[in-house]
Amino acid sequence: MTSPVDVAQEFCAANGHTFIGPVGAGAFKETFHIVLATGGPQALKVFQPGFSPERTSRELSAMQRCSHPNIANLTSIAGFYHDGIQFLLSVEEFLPGGTLTTRLQRGSFTRTEALGIGNQLVNAVAHIASHDLVHRDIKPDNILFRQDGVTPVIVDFGLVRDLVRTSLTHTWFMRGPGTPYFASPEQLRNEKAMIDWRSDQFSLGVVMTIGLFGIHPYQEEEALPAQTVERVAERAPQSNRFLKCAKEVGMPFLIRMTAPWPVERFRLPENLQVVWEEASR
Repeated sequence: MTSPVDVAQEFCAANGHTFIGPVGAGAFKETFHIVLATGGPQALKVFQPGFSPERTSRELSAMQRCSHPNIANLTSIAGFYHDGIQFLLSVEEFLPGGTLTTRLQRGSFTRTEALGIGNQLVNAVAHIASHDLVHRDIKPDNILFRQDGVTPVIVDFGLVRDLVRTSLTHTWFMRGPGTPYFASPEQLRNEKAMIDWRSDQFSLGVVMTIGLFGIHPYQEEEALPAQTVERVAERAPQSNRFLKCAKEVGMPFLIRMTAPWPVERFRLPENLQVVWEEASR
């Protein structure tokens, strides 16, 4: 059986690139570190053949439309045959600074760190929204850092929603795409008509709350992750502990970002950008 690593190694050999090794794997693609024949380090993604060509097309199209310092840059797309099977490959910039997940294993953000990283990510989400796109999977694993270790970059548009095209998610699904622990109530309930950039706003608010306080905004004392997800889906109130932490650190806008209903969150990306910039000053 052909494996993605075989495809990646053969692609590199055929084009004079250097294969370094695996970086990570998802359900439908694997990522490898390579060095181009021209000398530049890159991330090579090998997509599983036959997986939802429409969704793969939207992922790559979304990345091509975005151009922002805090969003991964797509270098090229190629079709490559291996053992008579055609694979879709993409070459993207290589981000050596590790994931936000790894960064948080070393400890929580200070307020200054959170404001600096959050401000950049808010601007990235605003850029995504300007193209009528919703990432739908903003989480620590999908936020990587550049070499400097302080510049965050949003990656993996595999679940992107293009608001000007027909949704690929069936209406009868009980739960929409996304990682449940970071997903908004409208994603968890597959309320497709409510999903827009404010869903990404919610997820980013969850990420920054965890980064600052080590808790989910809806997490009650000693609650299991599944119980927290259910509270979000039910649109239960945010926990008192979270409300207290957000106010004490002088970042009450986190409460609004993670409000249960989209209409309660910041209406426009520029509204959210203003409060982060003001807090950063």
